[in-house]
Amino acid sequence: MVVPVATHTMLQQPNRPLWACPGSRNLSRLTVLPKPQRQGKRTSGLSVSSSAIADPAALEVLSFDGEARGSERLALKIADPFTAKGLVHRCVVTEKQNARRGTASTLTRAEVRGGGKKPYAQKGTGNARIGSRRTPLRPGGGVSFGPKPTDWTIKINKKERRLAVATALQSAAPDIKVIEDVQGFVTDAKTRVMAQALLKWGVTPGSHALLIVNEMTQSLLLSSRNIPTLKLTSADRLIVSDILRADKVIIESSALQYIQDFLGKETSSVTPDNENEA
Repeated sequence: MVVPVATHTMLQQPNRPLWACPGSRNLSRLTVLPKPQRQGKRTSGLSVSSSAIADPAALEVLSFDGEARGSERLALKIADPFTAKGLVHRCVVTEKQNARRGTASTLTRAEVRGGGKKPYAQKGTGNARIGSRRTPLRPGGGVSFGPKPTDWTIKINKKERRLAVATALQSAAPDIKVIEDVQGFVTDAKTRVMAQALLKWGVTPGSHALLIVNEMTQSLLLSSRNIPTLKLTSADRLIVSDILRADKVIIESSALQYIQDFLGKETSSVTPDNENEA
């Protein structure tokens, strides 16, 4: 006798594929879709490492002034739709935990300054007995079970991290716009120039935007650092958290070519800087 499997549900945004991360946008924009039932208890066919090239998505190409210049195709190597949610979540947890400093430190009673002399006699004073001024029970004494420097770093496989980045970026295709050239027009370190450009690119005030360039320059850094809702990064330092947080993703055309070469093929010889540092 076959026992029917309980129907589970998954959250999905109406304009995003099934692998879009549920927590990446406002929950009011999400719809509920039924998750297909699985036969038996075997899940070998739902391996996290399984992947495929996604269906090409059309990206709008604009000039620096916001004029339409055509379209580009985005087809990255993405994870299996039914396991991508867990893969992206694990990558985000890894990024957040690796950002912890772990430098908090306190002094124990063996490390705090102070003599080992008994402050007063054991009996006869009427006070509670005490053997050292460094006891945690008195002001200026050591700390009991206080924090010590800790390495919170955890690791994730490079292939899994690449799949997570590609999956998050491919799912954000409806919110991506490609700009022909950014570095050539942002030559002065002026916040006004970058703010006006964001408006021309369709980024509404108050919404979070992610600007991906091929190479970081001093002018780009200085012109974007005073815009709190803008995150500037290079194509070789792209992380999942930045993609999920952004309402609009702006990619420079040369950076898109790098992403296509690195994340759009089954094998790639290109290695980004953030993986070399890991």
